[in-house]
Formats: sequence, structure tokens, C-alpha cells
Amino acid sequence: MDEYEVDLRDYLRVLWKGKWIVLITFLVAVGTALALSYSAPKQYQTETSLLILPPLAQEVNGEVGGTVFSPETYKRLALSNDLLQAVIQALYPNGGGPSISSLRSTLRIDIEQTTAKNFPGRFPLYLRATFTGTDPAKIKALAETWAREFTAKNTKLFLSRTAQSYDYIKQNFDDVAKELSAKEEEKTAYQQKNPVTVLQTEVTALQAVYDSYLKELPVKKQELTKKQAYLSSLEYSLKQEPVYFTVERGLSKEALWEFISSGLPAEKLSSLPDLTVKDHVLNDTYVNLREQVAITQAEVEAAKAAVAYLEAQVKETQNVLEKKQAHLVEVENTLNQFDRELKVLTDTYNSLAAKLQEAKIARAETAEPIQTIENPVVPSTPIGPNKKMNVAVAGVLGLFAGVLLAFFAHFLQAGDRTPDGREGNSQPLHSKKAD
Repeated sequence: MDEYEVDLRDYLRVLWKGKWIVLITFLVAVGTALALSYSAPKQYQTETSLLILPPLAQEVNGEVGGTVFSPETYKRLALSNDLLQAVIQALYPNGGGPSISSLRSTLRIDIEQTTAKNFPGRFPLYLRATFTGTDPAKIKALAETWAREFTAKNTKLFLSRTAQSYDYIKQNFDDVAKELSAKEEEKTAYQQKNPVTVLQTEVTALQAVYDSYLKELPVKKQELTKKQAYLSSLEYSLKQEPVYFTVERGLSKEALWEFISSGLPAEKLSSLPDLTVKDHVLNDTYVNLREQVAITQAEVEAAKAAVAYLEAQVKETQNVLEKKQAHLVEVENTLNQFDRELKVLTDTYNSLAAKLQEAKIARAETAEPIQTIENPVVPSTPIGPNKKMNVAVAGVLGLFAGVLLAFFAHFLQAGDRTPDGREGNSQPLHSKKAD
């Protein structure tokens, strides 16, 4: 089997033979790098740094609490689409701004992690945002807007639970305060429309009238019964008495002497009837009884009217009294319901007031969770393009490319000639045949 060993001199010969290829390739690469470096726009860079502090406020339950996330979470929050969209809208309200992906490509987020063993913990995190661009003023505005939007968007996220609940408790407190005030006004209006004292006075007065009617009615009925009985007895007595009495009497002395003096003979005198006179005399008892019956009948009718009036008044007064009593009971029940609801609202109001005060204290004691510790400045010195680095890289790449082209050219030339100078295949120049 044929074996070949490498001869470095063959490589050097190939390189020396293709030195112009290597040199030209090197110069083209360096020249291209220089041209691109000088024609490319200058790149500027500015930074803004945020300190995310742990929420160490005391919670309502007495524990120290807060929320700290992993560094990757903070980085995702810093590069979130809605945040970048808010930055673009703030800087370009009329449109024409960069896309979200374009803005994200100009932004680099670095977070210094803690050395604590167990993450997350209660410690500050240092977040640095680096913006790169060709316009110094624009990237400064981008950095300022990003820091402002990031702080506004995520401040509540990093607050303690008590501080976070301040707005919720405040809203509930305001709602309960409004409801309590409205309920008190409603109770006052209801009391003005339905005054309990007046209703109680009316009920008391009606009750007194009703009681007086009830007390007077039996008396009137008893008087009516007595008068009816008296009338019956008078009517019975009246029936027993005649209207007239017949009274027989003789002639008076004057009439007798006048008659005798008239000179009548004895035979005429004997023919005259008995000298008696019958008179019809009106019965005074009958008259008195009849007068008493009339008077008693009038009194009976008056007593009946009085009894009927009292009965009607009793019934009417009872109906009015029952309605007034029912209305009074309804008003009292409604006021009691108002009192119960007001007590519940007052207890809730006091409870929320205490919790609101605790949340307010917790919020005051809690440091701002996001603080800007480095504001962006307008960069004055460009960071790119780096001409030296570009030329160096291009030179190295040009040398490699030149060497490869030199060997490739030699390979093509060697493939067209035989070792004796004729065309044909030849042995590789970098090998030597051995036994």
C-alpha cells in the first residue's frame, strides 16, 4: 500500500507561487472593510438603569411581604410587546415610528443577579437598558420614555399586597361612604314624610276619642232603654185613661130661683124632667199623659239618633285608628330596617376606614419599588463602526480566503499537467511516495 508523508516545503512553494492571489485577496478584504466602515452611519449608545427594590412593608396580617421575580421575568417584562408599543405611541403619536421588533433589536437588557442562594428573595435588582442607534437625541428619548413606561406599567406589580390593595380598599371605602350617606338621606326624607311623633300623637288622640265613644255608647243605650220603657208605660197608661168624663149636676141656685120666679104652674113643673145637667169634661190626666208620651217619644228618637251616631263614630274611628296604627307600625318597622342597614353600613365603613388607614401607612412606608438611578444622556462619542476591528477581522478573513484561493488555483493548474510537463493527472504536491 502506498503511503505519503507531508512536506511543508510544498505548501510554502504553493503559497509563494500564489502570493499575488493571497495579497490581492487580503487587500480587497481590507479595502472593503475600510469602505464599509467609513460609509456606514455612526452608531451611538446610551444607557438607563433602574433599581427594583423589594417591598418590605408590613402587611395587614403583620407579615413582611412583597413580590420579587426571577431575572428572566424582569427581562421579559422589559421587552414585552405592550410596553414597547406604548413607547412607540408615546414618541410617535402621529405614526411613522419603528416596529416593535425593530425597537427590540436596538434594546439590550442586563440584570445583575444577586448572590443569594435561594432566589427569589427580598433584595434589590439592578436592571440596565442599553439603546443603540444612529440619532443620539432619539435614542435618549427612547431610553427616557422606556424607563417612564416601564415604571408606570410595573410599579403596582412590585408593591406589597397591602400597598396594592390601597386602591381597592379606597374604592370600596368611597362606595360604602356614598351608600351610607345616601341611606342616611333616605331615612331623613322618610322621617320627614312620616313623622313618628306626629303619628303617635294622632294615634293617641284617636285612641282617646275611640275610648270616649266606647264609654259613652253604653250610657246612651241604657238611657234609650229607660226612655223606651218609660214610653211604653206612658202609652199603656194613656190607653187606660178616657178622653172625656160625663158629669151630672143639678141646677144652680140662681137658675132654680129664676125658674121658679117665672111663674110656671105646678102641672108644668111636674112635666119637666129631672132637674139635672150632664157635662162632658176633658180628662186632664189623659191630656198630661198624652203630652208626656209626645215628649218621651221625642226623647226616645233623640236617644236613638245619639246611639246611632255613636255607633257610626265608633266604627269610623276604629277604622281610622286601625289604619293609623298599621301605618305607625309600618313606619316603625321601616325605620328599624333603616337602622339595621345603617348599622351594617356603619360597621363596614369603620372597618374599611381602619383597613384604608393601614393600607395608607403601608403604602407610605413602602419605598417606591422602581427607582431610576441612571438617567440617559445624549451620547457624544460614537461606539461604531469600529474601523480597526473591522479592518483586522477583514484582514484575517482575507488572508484565509487568499490562502484557500492560492491552493485552489494550484489544484486547478496541477490537474491539467503531468509530472513531465504533459497534460494529465499528477500526484498531490503536498505528499511524497514511500515504500
